[in-house]
Formats: sequence, C-alpha cells, structure tokens
Amino acid sequence: MATRNRTRSAKTAVPGKPESAVTRAKATAKANVRTATSKPEIRIFVSYSHVDAAARQKLETHLAPLLKDGVKTWFDGRMDPGDALDAGISKALRQAHVMVALLSPEYIFSRYCQLEYDRAMARRARGTIRVVGVVVRPCGWKETKAAGFKLLPEDGRPVQDWRSADAAYLNVAQGIGKLVKTLRAEMAGSPIKPSAHPPKAKPAVRMPSAALEAVMNLWRVERPF
Repeated sequence: MATRNRTRSAKTAVPGKPESAVTRAKATAKANVRTATSKPEIRIFVSYSHVDAAARQKLETHLAPLLKDGVKTWFDGRMDPGDALDAGISKALRQAHVMVALLSPEYIFSRYCQLEYDRAMARRARGTIRVVGVVVRPCGWKETKAAGFKLLPEDGRPVQDWRSADAAYLNVAQGIGKLVKTLRAEMAGSPIKPSAHPPKAKPAVRMPSAALEAVMNLWRVERPF
C-alpha cells in the first residue's frame, strides 16, 4: 500500500516553475479571448427633473438587458453625499457617449436641466456625444432645441399618452439599444462591406493600326520642333 501511494505521488508531482508557466499561459489566453470578445462600454447620462424620478426608474428597468451588456447609466442620484454637485455632473457629462433627456414641462422649466441639455448639444455639435430626447409627458418641446430631432418614444408621442407605459418604455429602450449598436460598430471601425456585384472593368479600346499611323503622321507634321 505504501509503495502504491509513493508511486501515485511521484506521478502527480509537477515541478513548481513549469506548472506556474502553464497556468500563466492559460490565464493569458483566457484574457485575450475576453478582450477580443468584450464589447466597448457605453456610458449614458440621464438628464431629468426630479419630478420625473419615477420615469427615470422605469426607463432604467427597461434598459436592464443593455445594462447587463456593458452599458452604464449615470444620473445625479449616483453621487455620494458631500460630492460637488456641478463638478460631478460636468465630469459625468464629459465622459458620456449618450445623453438621454426626459422631456416634461418641469424639465423645460428647469434652468439647471436646460444647462445640462445645452452642454450636451454643444458636444453634439462637435460630434462627441449623441443626444436623445424622451418625451415623458406632453410639453412644449417643439419650441426648444429638441425640435427637428428624432425623439422617443416613436414619433415623439409622450409616454403618458400610450395605452401601456411599459410598451412606451420598451419602445424607448429598443431605440436606445439600436443607437448603442451603432456606436459600438463605429468604435470597432467596422469595414464597409464590399458590393455583392462589383462593377466590371471595361475592356480597353484599341485604335485600328491604320488610324493610329495616320494620327502619328499628323503629329509629326504639326509639332513645333
């Protein structure tokens, strides 16, 4: 029995350095696979009036599939007590890829909400952020900078006017999901797909030898020297 145990120990014993090298190699390979398959993180800044806190929470609920897929949302409620409000909001807005503005009468009335929206629109003009307006309740958004842009839910119909609020927020989440997919494709630098029917090269047109000789003779006569 003792001999058998010694034999088993001899078979399973592996020198420390080779085992460590193999372990490191496996870990590196797994890390490379994760890096190759991981999706770029998309940060969404949610701008809203505190009157619409319930709407923000409802939207967050419907964004759950995206939040599990590398999308992160930020709103002022994520700040810690004692944080500088303006500095924290400004930093989050600078780092965001998307700003979602929950449009309502109170949002349009709020000077601070409008300041956030104006900052985002200034970044949008530089091509560094996407701004998405979500019409939560009927309001005068047509008289604001949101006019002329595609809004959510579909056709800018206020969430409040939908028969089902869940259906409205699902529509919003799907629209945001489509935008996230577009942004990730841009980040990845997706190559343009070649045409399924590339244009055929035109055959070279050859001048008849007699005509070519006539042209050459004319050139010899008319050249200045």
